[in-house]
Amino acid sequence: MLKSGEIVDRVTRRSGGFQIVCPHFAGLGVDEADMVGCLPIGDANGAMLAAAGTLGDDDKIFAGILAADPFRPAPMLVGLLQDAGVRAVVNLPTVARITDGLAEALSHAGVDYASELATLARAAELGLNVLAVVATGAQARQAIAAGLRQLLVYPAPVEADPASRNHAATIALDTAQAIREAAPDATVLAFRHPSYGPLLAPLIAASDGVVEWAVSGREKSAG
Repeated sequence: MLKSGEIVDRVTRRSGGFQIVCPHFAGLGVDEADMVGCLPIGDANGAMLAAAGTLGDDDKIFAGILAADPFRPAPMLVGLLQDAGVRAVVNLPTVARITDGLAEALSHAGVDYASELATLARAAELGLNVLAVVATGAQARQAIAAGLRQLLVYPAPVEADPASRNHAATIALDTAQAIREAAPDATVLAFRHPSYGPLLAPLIAASDGVVEWAVSGREKSAG
């Protein structure tokens, strides 16, 4: 069972645990990555495929992919990853946290959460170790229905309004509880978003393990 993990932009030395490698996040702080990572901009999978050779033959090193890539359908993307020696995948960056009109617009282009799950299910069928990022109880149930049993609850991007932040933390906890109800045998992981502080304590207590942010952001100038 997955327990302790970290999100990194490149493979680093680790003592046990697992890593989620997201080259697309290189040089970003967590709040910047929230903005960049929830939109299908840039070529996250191109960056991942370029770095895939560094992951090694290790099913505890997850390649972070945009699993709803409109230019690389699931069979192509999973095949490229396998050819590069990747043994584990996770849908990060993800469109899971996009809602309302923007989500509907992206869905028309095939960039939606259902497409992400189809790619993850394809990877699982081919024997890769799969971790699914979920942001709501509905998504958790969708992932479980797709046969996925390792789920990472990823809170919504942080907002300045304390009430909104409290609400988002509650949604994250509700998501973990939805997983427990739908699949008691599933592994529930919590992303300890640094900007939430102690608000995520109930989520972490309800989970089997924690994923930490370990990407080095850009250094800020003194001026």
